[in-house]
Amino acid sequence: MGKRKKIFITGAAGAIGEALRKHLRDRYDFRLLFHSNVPEVEKGDEVVTSDVANFEAMLEATAGVDAIVHLALAKWRGSTQATRAQSTLQVDIPGVYNIYEAARLNRVPVVVFASTNHVTGHYEKEGLQSQPDLPVRPDSIYGAGKAFGEALGRLYAERHGIRVLCLRIANFNGEDDPGRLYEPGLSRWLSPRDMAQLTWRCIETEQAPFGIFYGVSRGGEKKFDLSNAKALLGYEPEDDGSLEVYRNKYKKAGG
Repeated sequence: MGKRKKIFITGAAGAIGEALRKHLRDRYDFRLLFHSNVPEVEKGDEVVTSDVANFEAMLEATAGVDAIVHLALAKWRGSTQATRAQSTLQVDIPGVYNIYEAARLNRVPVVVFASTNHVTGHYEKEGLQSQPDLPVRPDSIYGAGKAFGEALGRLYAERHGIRVLCLRIANFNGEDDPGRLYEPGLSRWLSPRDMAQLTWRCIETEQAPFGIFYGVSRGGEKKFDLSNAKALLGYEPEDDGSLEVYRNKYKKAGG
């Protein structure tokens, strides 16, 4: 039996980080980055407390790991547009650079970058299906910052040989239920176990030296093209945000 891989997860205290810690524990060992408050962790988990904008700390934290899952971002919900711009420019963009550069220096072979569907949000607003190969059309400063992270990832993949897989994550509530009404084909929900599946498939694939994939469960076919995730990663969503049981539940609840 081969040695278990050690995965460095940034933003490990967030909803996605919690889901990966739960669903991928049987596959991987963890080194977890927390910004300040450290929640209870499992025995054997390595803990790092720092900021992704601190390059020296990221260089130290990524030494000896087999993959990086970069989830961390500045908190901006409820903030003004100006504050969001500052967070993107002062934390998110330096942070993603630090992760890629630390991966290069420490010879980490693969980085999974948590991007967002907001990179192509204007297609959704016009009722068009978002596809990985279409030109980016960010609907926010946050989306534009993630587009930069994708472009920088491609540079590191093509120039330095790091496998970089970008997941344009849609609505992730951390629950095993979409939490709202989605009509068939229009769901934006990504379930915890489908997020975990996408992550481990990105880490393990050898077919994609660089890739952009939409992070969504079943039921969102009119909004998001999952064909490359299925072909290159073998992704098959286990959950569906537009099932009749959920439609009935949230119609009765008023959506």
